[in-house]
Amino acid sequence: MQEDHISLVIDGSGSSVFAGLLNSQDQWLATIDRPGTPLEELFPAIEQSLAEAKLSLADIDRYIYCEGPGSVLGLRLCAMAIETWTRLYPASAKLYKYNSLQLIAHALCHAQPELQDALIVADWKKGAWNALYIRDGQVGSSEVIDDAGLAAWTGPLFHLPQRKGWQSPPARAQTLSYRPAQLSSVRTEPGLLQASESVELYSSGINTFQKWTPTRHRAQA
Repeated sequence: MQEDHISLVIDGSGSSVFAGLLNSQDQWLATIDRPGTPLEELFPAIEQSLAEAKLSLADIDRYIYCEGPGSVLGLRLCAMAIETWTRLYPASAKLYKYNSLQLIAHALCHAQPELQDALIVADWKKGAWNALYIRDGQVGSSEVIDDAGLAAWTGPLFHLPQRKGWQSPPARAQTLSYRPAQLSSVRTEPGLLQASESVELYSSGINTFQKWTPTRHRAQA
């Protein structure tokens, strides 16, 4: 008989805060999506999801988290929470990460199997976009493109709104709705979930992954 693993999924990358409990059969035991800021809504969302599933943090076998790109504050708060829990409950310190653009790209391909080529963009900073290409039905890796690269793309274009935007969406782009609960239907897609030894967040600036290390601010003498 297959052992059932309970995963706590948390995602603070978007305009709302998501927390959910997922079992080994890709069935949600609880999902909570709370509008508002991560600073105010992250822990209430987690507490509510655990209460609905009648579980506690001690029951969690693994943590699945979004590494970004997305809200820097939301991602860092999620990272700090996971770092704390893995110290309090070391037996459940198995970590898996996913990229927000890859998640929505796989969900898009799942919903539109006829889609072969597309570009998904999300605001990063003025004149630059976090981007992901779908080519021949295959989901690529996230990267940064500039306005010239965006203008050069003539295929289907999709835009993922961010919590804080620095520029207007591309004129001809279709708007996507970010729903982390879609993870249950695409979790087994190759390369989407990746095991990690520690909590790592995506950095658009150098297009690499960096470990998030929480530090305590000390008052100057």
